[in-house]
Amino acid sequence: MNKIKDRWNNINEFSGIPGYGLTSIEKFIQGRSESIFEKIRSIFLRDIIIKSIAAVFITLNLIFYQGYDLIITLNVVLLAFLGFFFFIEMKYFSAFKRSADMGKSSKENLSSILIFLERKFPVSAIFRATTYLFGFVPGLLLYFYLAYGYPKPIETMGYFVFSFLCLLGIISGYILDTRQVRHHKNHIKVCLSDLNDDALALASANIEANRKLDITTIVLVQALILLGFLVLVVILKSALT
Repeated sequence: MNKIKDRWNNINEFSGIPGYGLTSIEKFIQGRSESIFEKIRSIFLRDIIIKSIAAVFITLNLIFYQGYDLIITLNVVLLAFLGFFFFIEMKYFSAFKRSADMGKSSKENLSSILIFLERKFPVSAIFRATTYLFGFVPGLLLYFYLAYGYPKPIETMGYFVFSFLCLLGIISGYILDTRQVRHHKNHIKVCLSDLNDDALALASANIEANRKLDITTIVLVQALILLGFLVLVVILKSALT
């Protein structure tokens, strides 16, 4: 990161050398914005693929567990939540694509992407992290059917172990997404801060004006997801015992 800043700060030293100057700077910024766009886009696409696999697991459970009413109900509930979360994810994905409109100037594009990553991405990362739940529970049920032919009862310790693994997957997924994005945000801030204008200041003002609202939204979403997870654990315990 410091090497990038040094090159920007010393750009005037290369003003007489072919390949350097304002045109090269603009190309560098444009290339950076396109690279960041593709990497963030891949995060959304990865989650869409995982949710699709989870939907396949749930569908197979609905086919295999005919006669097990509680398990059928559990999978129907999971499928409904998965569909809702998929809808929300697509809304965030559409918002990201609008923020990263390549028809804008590089400065406007980077500022818009930075605002999205600071304000919208943390909430969308929570929804993506829950994908592990939608894959883990149906996957476990599918494994029991393929291995035993029926829903194998789980002991008390098993509930703690499986619950821990599921929560670990959710938390790990969230941390992974946020750490990846932190790297991209640092690059954007370096590029914007070295444009010698107030683009970063305007983006920061927009972020700060909505920070309290964003924090409240994140807390509420986390609370609802935790409550939903506890309810699903209770239903799963009743189904398997």
